Amino acid sequence: MPIRPELRHFYSGPAWRATRKRILERAKNRCERCQKPNGAKVLQFVQKGRMWWKGWDAKLWRNQHGRLSHTPMPAKGRVYLVRIVLTIAHLNQVAGDDREENLAALCQWCHLRHDRGQHLKAARETRTNRKDAGRPLLQESKTA
Repeated sequence: MPIRPELRHFYSGPAWRATRKRILERAKNRCERCQKPNGAKVLQFVQKGRMWWKGWDAKLWRNQHGRLSHTPMPAKGRVYLVRIVLTIAHLNQVAGDDREENLAALCQWCHLRHDRGQHLKAARETRTNRKDAGRPLLQESKTA
């Protein structure tokens, strides 16, 4: 999901680049939730909110916590080849709160899961606004 224009100033400049580098080094260039390595190509399987992954040449699958998976893979579903790009997540979801304990290096999947509540709320607001825009009578009653 792109960064909203009004928040872009938090994620640019030398200070943010230094913060990002520091957090990636702390995480040893791996996702802090599932342990996927930054920049690697991995096979990823997602079903019913659970995720399994393995390195391109690895034999064993790992679960969404980075642990070797001892449960069998579900029979149905698709496996995707994904290049991992670590992002820096604000754990309290407040842009600009760059305290060390509030930042985490997360892969795309983990970051989306972390921000899921926020994304659902924004989608609900967008749908409501579009629906209301298509109701001219509703707009007239608000101004009256």
